[in-house]
Amino acid sequence: MTAPRHLVVDLGGVLFPFDHARRLRHLAALLSLPEERVHALLWTSGFSAACDSGAYPDAAAVRARVRALTGWTGDDAALDTAWCAAFRPDPRVLAALERHRGTRTLTLFTNNGPLEEEALTRLHPAPFEGFGQLLFSHRLGHRKPDPAAYDAVLARLGAAPGDVLLVDDSAANVEAARRRGWGAVLFRGPETIEAIDTAV
Repeated sequence: MTAPRHLVVDLGGVLFPFDHARRLRHLAALLSLPEERVHALLWTSGFSAACDSGAYPDAAAVRARVRALTGWTGDDAALDTAWCAAFRPDPRVLAALERHRGTRTLTLFTNNGPLEEEALTRLHPAPFEGFGQLLFSHRLGHRKPDPAAYDAVLARLGAAPGDVLLVDDSAANVEAARRRGWGAVLFRGPETIEAIDTAV
């Protein structure tokens, strides 16, 4: 069966392999704090989730809050690089997506905040080319697997649920998409995208 005409792809764990431990190492070195303290201040505290949900209007506001939480006074470029160290493009995934460009609308749908959107698209512009829309959760006001996040994507696409196929590395996100009537496949590697035409 042919896949729906809108192919919706996750960022961390799909488009870019995601390594939170690597990010913690980079941030800990930059901030001169133990990794456990960085994780507590920026993740366990709920700060990162708040960024993803739209609590901060732009990357500058996120950086300012990081400085307030950690006492760090360095420059933006160093913080951006460390914050985004978890994300590294996978050429194999990019190659697998290429075969869909021009035949399907490609959309990015990710639980990330304004700092990731600004910094990643600047540090790694090529992987984002060819996507019709970059739907970061901070702009939608909801995070996967909240049903409202999926409804917001449909509204942005002007699409019916059956017209959309999600590729995500989170089983919870995949199941939530299916409950909303989307097609959805769990990402296990570039071969998942290569096999999309027979996956649904």
